[in-house]
Amino acid sequence: MKPIYSILLSSLVVLFSCEDGDSEIIFDENELIAILDADDAVGLDGFDDGGLADLDFELGLETGGIAKILGDTLSYGEGYRIRFGRQINDIDRTIEFTVNGDTAIGFVTYNITGVFMVQAIDTSNHEAIDSMSFSKDLNVVFTRLVRYVNVEHTGNPDGHRWEIDALTPLIGGAGDKVSIATIDIYSFNGGAEVDLLYSFASDGIGELFIDRESLPTFTAFEPVLIRMTVENEGPEYAIDSTGVGEWCMFRYARDGQHRGRRHLNDTGRFFDTVVNDNVHTGSWRVHGPGAEQVRRVFRSFFDVVDLATLFVEDGGFNTAVWSIPYMVERP
Repeated sequence: MKPIYSILLSSLVVLFSCEDGDSEIIFDENELIAILDADDAVGLDGFDDGGLADLDFELGLETGGIAKILGDTLSYGEGYRIRFGRQINDIDRTIEFTVNGDTAIGFVTYNITGVFMVQAIDTSNHEAIDSMSFSKDLNVVFTRLVRYVNVEHTGNPDGHRWEIDALTPLIGGAGDKVSIATIDIYSFNGGAEVDLLYSFASDGIGELFIDRESLPTFTAFEPVLIRMTVENEGPEYAIDSTGVGEWCMFRYARDGQHRGRRHLNDTGRFFDTVVNDNVHTGSWRVHGPGAEQVRRVFRSFFDVVDLATLFVEDGGFNTAVWSIPYMVERP
């Protein structure tokens, strides 16, 4: 079902006098909402998995002609693999505005409902194991701040227009078992990180305004290393001898037809250095901006989910997510 957006706002138009007295600033909620809807950096397109999906996948993105080597699922000694994903049924959005002269702040809340699906697959015959496959309801809440500024613009009758100046990461989740502490992204060469490119920490993340014209930017087809530190309040449910009680995923998308997912591991392998230290690591080869595009905006979703959510039908639904917009540009 296509998500339904519900905007719970009353129409409001307010006039503010400029200091020079020559013109007035017009604040219209409908105008600011339209600007928000038109901005590629905000929104939730790509967060929906569309139902069951392989652990690592990529759909519709420009790969630069180099084939991706992806593990479709993880295999275990028990002889099964899993596919999982979210199917979003409804998105209810509310926005509250506060205005101070030529600056407006929009507090955006998303309440998302849908279904979380898990399917176990027998590795001997590649058929679903019905007794180990299930679905459960999900309800996820996200919030973010969006800052608008009113600037001079000769193309408008009043000589001004509103534009998005900055926005905070979209943060939220469900339950209280897991949380994200830090996200660090490094340039990557020869199997090790080289330089720290971007770093985000939970302290103040909800008020960290990112300049709309200076989004995190990556060069197409270059490798980067992602380290995601998380916290798990437990009780932890582990599926193997490593004792790891959660999985971390890095989702990246422009929309439902252009998206991907990478698993970050805490098993002491594949660029991860210490087993079960709550630091999940993975490499990512940056996709291209798309055909005939020089640079383009996309959205990331850093997601941690406890393994009881994934492997126990009545294990609840516990996840934490940070979404940060980014830019991809050609070399």
